[in-house]
Amino acid sequence: MKVAVVGAGSAQFLIELADFCALDGIGPYEVAMVDTDPHRLGVVERLGRVVADTTGTPVTVSAHANRDAALDGADVVVTSIGVGMQDSIQPDFEIPARYGLRQTVADTMGVGAVIRILRTAPVLADIATDMVDRCPDALLLNVTNPMTMCCMALERMVPAITTIGLCHSTWMTAETVAGHLGIPVGELEYAGAGVNHQVFLSRLVHNGVDVYPQLRQLAETNGEFAATVRADLLRRTGYFVTESSKHNSEYVPWYLPWDDQVERFDLPVNPWESRRADNENWFGYAEKVADGTEPFPAGVLPSGEYAPQIVRSLVDAETRPIYANVPNHTPEGGRWVEELPEWAVVEVPATADGDGVHPRVAEAIPPQCAAINRRYLDVCDLAVRAVVEGRRDHVHHAALLDPNASATMTPDGISSMVDELLDVHQRAGRIPENLWR
Repeated sequence: MKVAVVGAGSAQFLIELADFCALDGIGPYEVAMVDTDPHRLGVVERLGRVVADTTGTPVTVSAHANRDAALDGADVVVTSIGVGMQDSIQPDFEIPARYGLRQTVADTMGVGAVIRILRTAPVLADIATDMVDRCPDALLLNVTNPMTMCCMALERMVPAITTIGLCHSTWMTAETVAGHLGIPVGELEYAGAGVNHQVFLSRLVHNGVDVYPQLRQLAETNGEFAATVRADLLRRTGYFVTESSKHNSEYVPWYLPWDDQVERFDLPVNPWESRRADNENWFGYAEKVADGTEPFPAGVLPSGEYAPQIVRSLVDAETRPIYANVPNHTPEGGRWVEELPEWAVVEVPATADGDGVHPRVAEAIPPQCAAINRRYLDVCDLAVRAVVEGRRDHVHHAALLDPNASATMTPDGISSMVDELLDVHQRAGRIPENLWR
């Protein structure tokens, strides 16, 4: 087994990367790490060797500034890239903020995500195109945001490569729900579907009993829980959504445009500086572990992330339940999520085994939740079309339809903001030339 990790130096990916270097019981294997930053590449290479030495795993760790050698003969390719690193994110916060637009994360949905996919999709497509030549049968596991847009772009640009999008938000939400209800997470039966970061859990069962009434009651009475966007969405839609309140606050038009809602739900507005500091602090800690000045943290592995589990299943053929982001069309011509369009990428229950990843047809999504998903997907579709078709006007269309921006700004303001964002990233060489003026 050979796993190639492109973007291995991503701070957000470090624990999962460590998990890849601690896969016991699957025999000798290789993890080939790729990063364009020499310093980060050196750190993660040393970190991988520390993990291997600590766990006794028979893994060969290799580091590559160029991805060609890493991709050669790979069985699995993992993409965790950030085009332009933290410097590219700064204008995505600062320029909209000058126009009065509040954002909290700006990487999965919203204006920040629309701009991010413009610089990310071409690089992902280049990686997938290289895979066609160097490892055409490999499975591409994408953990890069904006997840839905990335996977939609890859399907449209390089359909020859099988891409599965992976995110921890659903299983982490199950842990959150179990914690609120005071039950072991392993005893919670849950199901849901939708789009990444916006999966609405349709079923919550413990020992054969529906526990949704308890969660809904907590959303009304538990002060700390009730004062969250997710609890408010639960009260209004009847269902609990995956991902954090700060994420979900910018996916809908009801929170960030309003001062009282920002205060009520304690939303972190335009947290650019703290994001950079957290990233640097986390990577700095990983560097200390890699250099032996800090011990490898106990109890963090296995991480619970899906990509290492999929690699295990490919080798040991054991069936493991996961959630996967996949194109919304079945081999038989149906849809994994009936309520959402077939051109979309959806997040659904799936299994991993020795033959790969197998999505399952999802339980019905409540109509109010599907309606929220569809607005999310329309923005994604226009942003992806902008890249695939080279349509600068579609960047404007996506921003105009964004729920948060359209509730905050005038059409003229949105247009001026988009042009300024595109100009800044064009000067930095981060977006395709056919999107320039």
